Amino acid sequence: MLKYGGEYTIKLPREEVWNFITDPHKVVPCIPDLIESNIEGDNRFQAIVKVGLGPIRGKFKLDCELSPIEPGTAMAMPIKGGGMGSGVEMNANVKLSDTDNGTLLKWECEATISGPIASLGGRLIDNQAKKIIQQVFENLEKAFASV
Repeated sequence: MLKYGGEYTIKLPREEVWNFITDPHKVVPCIPDLIESNIEGDNRFQAIVKVGLGPIRGKFKLDCELSPIEPGTAMAMPIKGGGMGSGVEMNANVKLSDTDNGTLLKWECEATISGPIASLGGRLIDNQAKKIIQQVFENLEKAFASV
């Protein structure tokens, strides 16, 4: 199992950050290498993304739900999917708190990967995961700037 986490300060009030991160119409465009998406209702979406990991290149189809745990403060984001004979299951949690400069977003994610991609080795997977995480937060930062 892979584990990641971090925190970011966003120069917006917590309510605005919450409304953004719980709206699939706003979150989906922040996904790196997005090929196609389908938003289902207020809190579910499917996304097809390009995946490139070492010699393996292809597409992954992901199902995601944005699930409030404590409205305005905490949410879970289970993600399941796969492609190219491999699978991924992730459980991400986000917690928001007020700061003098806006909102502190703390997150953590656990991921399990199966299939051929899992056999590529931890360092390669870890480096790619960190790159994707960085892209997500860069995209979120740009999106928050336009709020």
